[in-house]
Amino acid sequence: MSEQGKLGASQGYERLDELEDRINALEDTSQLEALNDRLNELEGQNHSLSLVYGMGMMLAMILSWSRNASILYCILHGLFSWLYVIYFAWTRR
Repeated sequence: MSEQGKLGASQGYERLDELEDRINALEDTSQLEALNDRLNELEGQNHSLSLVYGMGMMLAMILSWSRNASILYCILHGLFSWLYVIYFAWTRR
C-alpha cells in the first residue's frame, strides 16, 4: 500500500473511532436524565412563583376595589401585587 493509502486509511479509522465515541455518548442517557430532572424541577419552581404572584395580584385588586372602587387603581395596585397588600395591611383604616 502506498503512503497516501496508509494515511487515508488511518484518518478513516480515526474518524470512525470519533463517530463511535459520539454514538456511545448519545447512548449514555444518565446525563440526559439528569438534565431532564433538573428542567422539571425548575419548571415546578416557576409554576409555584407564578401562582404566588397571581394570588397576590388578585388579593391586591380585591383590596383596592374595596377601598377605592376605581378600576384604574384596581389595575395599578394589581401590578404591585404583594407590595400593595402589605401597604394595605399597614395603613388599614
